[in-house]
Amino acid sequence: MVGEARLFAAAMTACLAGGTVAAADPAPPVPSPPPIFYVHAGAAGTFPVVNAQPTGGGLFTPANIAIPPQYTLVFEAGYYVTPNFAVAVGVGVPPIAHFKAVGLPGEAAYGTDLLGSARYGAALFLLQYHFTQFGAIQPYIGAGGGYVANLGNISDGMLTNFNWDQNFAFALQGGIDLMLTQNWGVFADGKKLFFSTDAGGFSEGIPVRAHVQVDPWVVSAGITFKY
Repeated sequence: MVGEARLFAAAMTACLAGGTVAAADPAPPVPSPPPIFYVHAGAAGTFPVVNAQPTGGGLFTPANIAIPPQYTLVFEAGYYVTPNFAVAVGVGVPPIAHFKAVGLPGEAAYGTDLLGSARYGAALFLLQYHFTQFGAIQPYIGAGGGYVANLGNISDGMLTNFNWDQNFAFALQGGIDLMLTQNWGVFADGKKLFFSTDAGGFSEGIPVRAHVQVDPWVVSAGITFKY
């Protein structure tokens, strides 16, 4: 009887010791939930690839029109419909674009190659796919459309009453988020916009008009926040 009691006590001690060890084992880490939304904020450069065709203006016929790069601040916010697919909207602080004549006969007589300028604003709506299998490195691609709005014509060149038409645009996008913490990181982004407009004004009272294919590249970088 004494032997059986000792055997039972030893078994109970072993069970308690095993239970204590098991309780001391750390629980497996719980994976972080996928983000619901993201925000990009940073600086951007717009680099137009211009091809213009004069559509009227008598002897005022530049061979082409050039638009120098513009630089501004941009903001993009997106909502994750699934862990990989997101819908996003992007806007920027409205910059000023300068339209310049290229190959204009008698340009020296005007004393400038500037045709006119305009302040514009663009809003883009994008559908994106985000790659999540590379850890902190998270590339994405997107496509969508938007609108480029005329916020003000500026007759500061050789044309009076300079003006241009606002229009819709189509966009392709590619970029990458580099997450430094679970919520904060940096991003680099590139977009190709397909956008055209009609621009014109008056030269010595004669109407001047051209169809301008702008098709800019937009390159941006900054900080990203995901939650």
